[in-house]
Amino acid sequence: MLKTLLGSVLVKLVLIGLVFLTVPMILYARFAAVDEERQQLLLANLQNQGYLLAQGLELSLRAEGAKAPVAASSWVARFGTSSLRIKLLLRPVGEQQSFYYVAAYPAIDAAYLDAERQALVNAGLLSKVEESCAGNRSLSQTFTGPTGTIEILTSISPFHTEVGCWAVITAYAESDPAGATLSRPFAAAPEVRWAALFYGVMALLILAVAVSVTLGLRRFARLARLIRRLPGRRQISFAQATPVPELKPVAVEFDSLVTTLETSARSIREAAEENAHALKAPIAAMAQAVEPVRRMAAQTGDPQGKRAVDTIERALERLEDLVASARRIDEAIAEMIDAPAAPIKLSDMVINTGRAFAEAHGNNVKIVTDVEPGIKVAASEEALETAIENLVDNAVSFAPQGSTVRLELKQGGGRVRFSVTDQGPGVPVELLPAIFERHVSHRPAGNGSGSAGGPHFGLGLAIVRRNIELMGGKVAAKNRPGGGFEVTISLPAGA
Repeated sequence: MLKTLLGSVLVKLVLIGLVFLTVPMILYARFAAVDEERQQLLLANLQNQGYLLAQGLELSLRAEGAKAPVAASSWVARFGTSSLRIKLLLRPVGEQQSFYYVAAYPAIDAAYLDAERQALVNAGLLSKVEESCAGNRSLSQTFTGPTGTIEILTSISPFHTEVGCWAVITAYAESDPAGATLSRPFAAAPEVRWAALFYGVMALLILAVAVSVTLGLRRFARLARLIRRLPGRRQISFAQATPVPELKPVAVEFDSLVTTLETSARSIREAAEENAHALKAPIAAMAQAVEPVRRMAAQTGDPQGKRAVDTIERALERLEDLVASARRIDEAIAEMIDAPAAPIKLSDMVINTGRAFAEAHGNNVKIVTDVEPGIKVAASEEALETAIENLVDNAVSFAPQGSTVRLELKQGGGRVRFSVTDQGPGVPVELLPAIFERHVSHRPAGNGSGSAGGPHFGLGLAIVRRNIELMGGKVAAKNRPGGGFEVTISLPAGA
């Protein structure tokens, strides 16, 4: 079972799908964690930079004394860089809550200062500025200015001079590499998007390969069904049907196999005909040679000679029957190899067979049918009908006078089961393993009411097994505990 699952293309396709689902999730989680750690390290570094900037401004503005508010803009400009944005706020001594926007870098006009101060109020940042006078405060907050520019605020660093409490806010534009790293989700990173694109293309290619192989194999299956069911099927080619170049060599071998089977069937037919003709000539010669001996024995009244002639004539008749039977079997084998399979209404076939045998043997044996309606199988009608008739004929031939032969047809588990049960003597246990072999027959003298009186060569059950197995089925036989014999055939269900 495990070996079958591991060899299945569908199972492998499912496993590939699971790998393509789970591996990216695991890698994404790991990389996202690394990116988060990188962002935290960057933010900590930028915040430390803000604290150091505040310390530098504190020393410079302390030196200015009471003139610090006027000199603040020039000092902020000295500490500013191309990427770093600085906002300097002051709460004068004696004020408890109000902060004034004193300076900024890059420099902005007074009107914009007021508008940006209002934007800071609306964003709730002034309350954090007020809290920051008690100590440094780390930030990682997006702020949208009056003109719609987006900045990433990284820290609020307070210090005190004689004029009041100062608060230095550091920020980076969202377009700046540092700001982009802090504001951008990991999933939106260009490298992640490129990786997802390449991964998606690779997944689609692998999926396309798997689907192409699967469809190619399914085409093989459909073509095989057509070859089984349609006459003139050699016009169909596996090699022409497959669109996958790598499957062409396999398809060519399949075509060669079909050709070999058809050649074998034709050879079997020809051999059967040749053998029959070759054997009939010496049999006819022996029959003609016996005729003068039979007349001579009749004229002389020699009883021993007459018995010998009768024995020879019976043997010749049996030999003729054997030759005819062998020819029919070989022809049937050839037909099975080359026979198209078609949807067969098995329920109707069993009912009709039971009715025909009941009419032929109704005075001797009772035929009872228990058939589930609507059962169909895909098979060669002639071969299947031969198998069923042989089973019923075999049961009738062993059934005692006035007994019952039961025909039962059921479907379940994707299989169709047909059984024939008689009330005859059964088969010796030692013969059961060989009961379906050619020329194996066991007929107790004086038993049976059907066709037991005719010639029997031990071929009926052999034909049954051969026909059923060639249709993908199985056949089994057993003695019933209460007496009698039962043969069951099993075939794949459906048409």
